[in-house]
Amino acid sequence: MIKLIVTDIDGTLVKDGTLDINPEYMDVIKKLTEKGIHFVACSGRQYCSERQLFAPVKDRIFFISDGGTLIRTSEKILKVHTLSAEIWKNMARMAKKEMPGCDYFISSPDVSYAENSKTPMFRWLHDSYGYDIREVPDLLKPSFENERIMKIAIYNTDHCEEKCAPVFTPYWKDKVNMACAGKEWMDCTPHGADKKSAVAFLQEYLGISPEETCTFGDNINDIEMLKNAGYSYAVANAREEVQAAAKAVCPSYLEDGVLSVLKTLL
Repeated sequence: MIKLIVTDIDGTLVKDGTLDINPEYMDVIKKLTEKGIHFVACSGRQYCSERQLFAPVKDRIFFISDGGTLIRTSEKILKVHTLSAEIWKNMARMAKKEMPGCDYFISSPDVSYAENSKTPMFRWLHDSYGYDIREVPDLLKPSFENERIMKIAIYNTDHCEEKCAPVFTPYWKDKVNMACAGKEWMDCTPHGADKKSAVAFLQEYLGISPEETCTFGDNINDIEMLKNAGYSYAVANAREEVQAAAKAVCPSYLEDGVLSVLKTLL
């Protein structure tokens, strides 16, 4: 019996970087939680963005945000993973120096920061994702002493994974957790902070086994949580290796494939 449902958002429920979700999801999620089934939004997105997307049911569900670094309800934070200032600042320096054409931002539990509010990355996060993101002229100046920085994300309009591959990924892959989160993003988080680990935390917190868990995803950063669930679905638009990792494939986000599976649980 399924007691825990965990789903990615971008490319799985909605088009990347939008807040345009079929409102029927909210009705189905409400009915699932009334049956005692826990629902989790699990994404590389900021909590603020997730909360807007699921506003009608925000007080009924759990949130895994920023690639697994933050686990919370609408009322309280359950767990936070943080990067050291030395790590994320050195990553930012390398991105700025070695990766022309790329941008980056950092995230705390409540706010994200970037250096130029006029860039495509900043505008997309603020205007389309609904982020609380703020401009800081120079992220590398002494600051953020009291901030819990959880993630640094590298951005490129089309080929972020390829841009990171020559220098950035080889240098940092053993020092942090790196996850491709779509063609535009490379999420860099502390070791032990990923979607699989976050789901495992909630399973223990709620007393639910992997066999009682159902997961949905579309990208590389979803593979491990798909593999480690009794029931798992890749959407039809997912990468081939993601479909291979899941136990089943459902229709694409354009066809509300996840919604069709959730309805069968009612």
